[in-house]
Amino acid sequence: MGYWSESMNKQMRRALIRRAAVLGAAIALLGALCWPLLFTFSGFVGDWEHDLWLVWHQSVSIQSSGRPSRFLDSNYSLLYPLYEFYGGTLYAIGGAIAVATGPVAAYVLIYVLAFAAAIGGWYWLARAAGVGAWLALVPGLIFVTATYYLAIVYVQGDWPEFTGISMIPLMAASAASVMRADRLRPGAALALALSSVLFFGSHNLTILLAFTTLGPAVALVLVAVTEARRLVSARGVVRVLGVSAPAALLSAWYLLPAIVYSPRTRIGGEYAHAKESLETTTFLVSLRHLFTFSRTSGIGLPAPYYLATALPVLAIVWVLVGMLVLPSRGGSRAWTRVLLICSGLAVVIALAMTHVGLLLALPRQYTMMQFSYRLDVYVVLMLCAAVLAALVLARAASRRARIWRWMAVPVCAVSLAGAIWQLSSYPYPGQDRYGTFESYGEVEAGDNVDYQDTSAPKLAGPDLQALDFTLDRASGDGVASAANLPPGTLLATNIGAGSYLLKVTGAQPVGVDAETGDMVLRTEPARKEAAVGDAGNAPSPTAQQSAATITVSTGHGWPIVLGDLLSWLGGVALLLELLLLPAYRLLRRTGARLPRAG
Repeated sequence: MGYWSESMNKQMRRALIRRAAVLGAAIALLGALCWPLLFTFSGFVGDWEHDLWLVWHQSVSIQSSGRPSRFLDSNYSLLYPLYEFYGGTLYAIGGAIAVATGPVAAYVLIYVLAFAAAIGGWYWLARAAGVGAWLALVPGLIFVTATYYLAIVYVQGDWPEFTGISMIPLMAASAASVMRADRLRPGAALALALSSVLFFGSHNLTILLAFTTLGPAVALVLVAVTEARRLVSARGVVRVLGVSAPAALLSAWYLLPAIVYSPRTRIGGEYAHAKESLETTTFLVSLRHLFTFSRTSGIGLPAPYYLATALPVLAIVWVLVGMLVLPSRGGSRAWTRVLLICSGLAVVIALAMTHVGLLLALPRQYTMMQFSYRLDVYVVLMLCAAVLAALVLARAASRRARIWRWMAVPVCAVSLAGAIWQLSSYPYPGQDRYGTFESYGEVEAGDNVDYQDTSAPKLAGPDLQALDFTLDRASGDGVASAANLPPGTLLATNIGAGSYLLKVTGAQPVGVDAETGDMVLRTEPARKEAAVGDAGNAPSPTAQQSAATITVSTGHGWPIVLGDLLSWLGGVALLLELLLLPAYRLLRRTGARLPRAG
């Protein structure tokens, strides 16, 4: 017994040392990619500072009213419906964290956690497929060191898009774990819930593109691979939907109005501009930009042309060689099909990305992506899935397979070195990130126009009188102002939302200012009690022009009401599920240990 006990202790120590070493390698990888976020004060370029400012605004709203706002109040306009159409849940989460940590810390923290979710999700998938501890790091390393993936952070500064994309590997891994388990386990359920909340609450376009590219991959694997179909059970599907559906519904408060009302916004109706953007930026995904080891080919060019979009060329070659040397018969046939499906879809997405005509042939919503290089990251997703399948095939004991498998080490080394070179080459322009908070107005030149109403009549001319609602009168999702004006006066306001999102009292929305795009109101007649004179006769001129209060607040259209209701139902269901599941498991364990009567 002593010998066996000592042998078991040695095995446990070796396992712990190996796990600690793998964890240390993952943390080192995370640090190498996040050092500009953690150890510089740069606001970078693109939308980086703008998104930080939006997080700060939500934290101010939460502190002042106790809840996140649907609208953005700035020096340009009030009640501008940005959070109603774009990343509402993510900004609300960031604002809530910012109340405790400060906006910069909350903003950077979510960036770092997004990197970690991508690395951890790929590792989880690889280990579940049977890949060894060290080689399981390979798919995630290739993914997070991809050129465009890093450019989303440090060049575009697109916080919502980066967060949504980074949740895909973790969401896939946790969903697979929940599907395969004999019962719902708290750890996997929590991972699926959190990744689903952030995925569905971050970036609308990412949801569309992810389902368009990954949905066919899952469907093809289920059709072509019998072993994959055996892993899918009715109970497993119910468990996955039971966690992910409430997590998705949590964002219905902004997603449902965004779906219904987006055609009435400026950005939703600018098809010609979106088409032009697709056509004029296609050169960024030409062959000489995609198939190159250079990660800095765009530096020095004007925006948005400073983007580098190079694909992981060495990893592509490694997968192609693997198709030739890895076994494809017997028990390996299923994973060979997965490898071929993922590789084929990577080619299809790349073809669509590089040929604007194919994208323009798709429904109008795909044209609104504006830049075909957004698909670059989905090519890499499919490539990494192919890498994972190839690593599973490489478990064969043949000499060729072993040699090919360990060629992943130089592939990863080149990918990591290229990523560090890419980050070191950026000049990191932009003001100090803390300078974002010097003004309550925008941090970039320009104004808020994307989500203004384009369905209302455009009004202009000398009849318009200015009525600017002030920031100090804004409270939560509403604002008020006194107007001492006769009935029928046309008022050009600084209200940025369309009338379909708002409820107005004391005046009537009649259109938008042709110059600014903001709401135009017409004052209503004074109420009967105020308009009638002392003797009960005709209203006096003074009474007709008595001061009235015009209030503007969140409307009660069915998309807003139903979206709120679905969010509440989803949130309550998810909260109860995550709270009651550990309690249920504890009761089951306790009941199993209790002695039976008799």
